[in-house]
Amino acid sequence: MTNRDRRASGIDRGRSIDQVDASLQGVTRSMTQPRLHERLLQAAGVRLDRGGAALLHKLYLHNNSLRVTTLADLLGIDAPTVTRKIQQLEHDGFVVRHPDPDDRRATRIGLSPAGRRTLQRVLNARRAWLGGLLEHWGDAELVTFASLLGRFSTTLEGDTEEMSAPSDLVPPLTRTHGARRK
Repeated sequence: MTNRDRRASGIDRGRSIDQVDASLQGVTRSMTQPRLHERLLQAAGVRLDRGGAALLHKLYLHNNSLRVTTLADLLGIDAPTVTRKIQQLEHDGFVVRHPDPDDRRATRIGLSPAGRRTLQRVLNARRAWLGGLLEHWGDAELVTFASLLGRFSTTLEGDTEEMSAPSDLVPPLTRTHGARRK
């Protein structure tokens, strides 16, 4: 559709993009509220801080054990911070360490059965909360929303992965581990 066709049909792309932007900012603000995190943990009957929940969720999403450096990259924080969080989660019985089969000097971190059960309780509470928010939506609306949001998420993830790729302008040896381009 050309710009002329859009104008003729009454579609104002700029206004729609501004609405998407404002809506995404509202969603981000709401979804990252500490009160929401506390409410979900309370509903799940779980005692876990946000950092611990985020780390467990990354392990769950990757359905695999990961190195500390990989977890740090995925979480966007430095490795020493991840190491401290892993020590706490290991003490609480939520994660386990085991040798990396590819490098005996390294270790991998995986969910323990207790960590998996705990995270599943949080995910169930989150699903129930979202289900409550969407309970008055029609089935067709929900299917359309899920499809479009999934499509947008995939596009966004592809774009942000591209932004975090090493720059050709910065020599690899000068980049710090885990540094992100802006």
